[in-house]
Parts: sequence; structure tokens; C-alpha cells
Amino acid sequence: MPVSEEEFESIVADAIDGLPEQFRVIIEKVAVIISDLGQEHHAYGMYYGDGMSRDYFEDRIVIYRDTLVRDFGHDQELLAKQVERTVRHELGHHLGFHEDGVRGLGL
Repeated sequence: MPVSEEEFESIVADAIDGLPEQFRVIIEKVAVIISDLGQEHHAYGMYYGDGMSRDYFEDRIVIYRDTLVRDFGHDQELLAKQVERTVRHELGHHLGFHEDGVRGLGL
């Protein structure tokens, strides 16, 4: 069965709520947006901004519902784990890690 928009939003909210307290405080200042443009970007998520140490641009994390549901929607638990991993990955970019650094953290 396809994942509804409301179910997906709940999965993303659970991923954010599951962050350690010090990271929840940080992500509260970052817009988290759900989009269906993942196929266009060939991604599960994307971070836009200049990091938490600078404040020149608005920071936002985009979670791509279309690609996540396409690849993991057949299993709710697997989808939830990948959404959590994606949220943490993009938050890592906000914290200043480049792609190699985020992947080095296992994200």
C-alpha cells in the first residue's frame, strides 16, 4: 500500500523527535521541508544553507518523499530507518560536515 502524505510527515516527525536532545535544539532552527523532487535531484534529501556557524542564507533540509517511498515504501520499518538516516545525514551537513565527513559518520 502506498504511504500517504500524512504517514510520511509522521515518519519525518518521528525521525526528528528521535534525535538526541542537543541535535533537536539545533534542528528546531532549520526548516525541514518534504518534497517530491527527489528523482530530479537523484537524492533522498538535500541540505541548503551555509551551516550553523554562518547566518548569511536561510538553512533548510529537504526530505524527498518520492525517492524514499519508491525505494523503501514497501516496508514501513525500512522506510522509517532510511528517513531517520536521511534527516541525520542532512543535519550533519548543517553542522559543517562535507559529504565524505557525513559518510564517515555512517550516514
